[in-house]
Amino acid sequence: MKTGAFVKKHYAIIGLFLLTLVVSLWASEGKYAGSALELGLGARSLALGEAAVALMGDGPMFYYNPALIALTQRQMHLMYAPTFGSIAEPMAHYHHAGLVFPLRGQAAVAVNWTRFSVDEIPIYPSIGKLFFADRRQNKELRPTGEPLGYFTDTQDVYYFTFSKLWEPVLPLGWLFIDLPIQIPIGLNFKVFQESVYGHSASGLGVDCGTALRFSLAALFDRRALGDLSIGFSLSDITRTAIIWDTKHEDRIHAAMRLGIAYRHPLRQLHGDVGFYWTRYRKYTSHNLWGAEFQTRGLALRIGANRFGFTAGAGFRMWRLQVDYAFVTLDFDGVHRVSCNLNF
Repeated sequence: MKTGAFVKKHYAIIGLFLLTLVVSLWASEGKYAGSALELGLGARSLALGEAAVALMGDGPMFYYNPALIALTQRQMHLMYAPTFGSIAEPMAHYHHAGLVFPLRGQAAVAVNWTRFSVDEIPIYPSIGKLFFADRRQNKELRPTGEPLGYFTDTQDVYYFTFSKLWEPVLPLGWLFIDLPIQIPIGLNFKVFQESVYGHSASGLGVDCGTALRFSLAALFDRRALGDLSIGFSLSDITRTAIIWDTKHEDRIHAAMRLGIAYRHPLRQLHGDVGFYWTRYRKYTSHNLWGAEFQTRGLALRIGANRFGFTAGAGFRMWRLQVDYAFVTLDFDGVHRVSCNLNF
């Protein structure tokens, strides 16, 4: 930590806030349990306002809908997301790494890990039952503002995903055509672990999802039209229990996502434009929106999540895709950087 008086005071205030937050989360009835599961994943989907339940093609989409990895190539994906403060000196860190492996029979598996950690949370001495008037009159009763020590809060989540794709043909007799459709289904099994101030907790959770994808060009016989996808997922369908070593138990409420994605080709520009919408419900309901323009390996994105404005950009070179997102959260705007490597 820096030695300047102003910086010490700044860190002390933020540290006190984080300590209060950690204690309130630990003592809660579960509404904020497993906060690492609420941070979103993948700079592309975050830039699109997390309207990603029907978004195809990226490994991190397992977070929003485990069915989608059946439509993903063999891929490795990484993300780094500094939180609380500047990019150079964040107070918290959010990391992610994962792999997608296609299998025979149009199936796929994925393994993923995320970690959210807050380091150097200060511990301050208790002032007991002393009144403000006593501390004002006697300087020796006033706290020095120096911490007694520091501790770390770490939340790890391990995801194991399986997805299977079906490609039936839907006969549309009144149109005299047969419409090929894609229907993936998938499951996440996740292990949650947390360690804070000498105590630990763990829990097991299950997510499920499905999607429907088809070509509007084939359906309406209009070459200019693109692909439409409809996605649906349920997270923590068993109301994931997080059990502490103190025998205290928190529950993570189930969350529902329902949404659509439409990609429209722009052949003259050698690209396409996509529009995304997701209805997200956990404690309250929210509409999430996103739009994306891609051409010649470059992408521009904009969206709106539960808290406000999002935006980002990305580029693809050879088998590497790098994405950036600016995301509005309830306490601050944050930056996210992720990359995908296709094998």
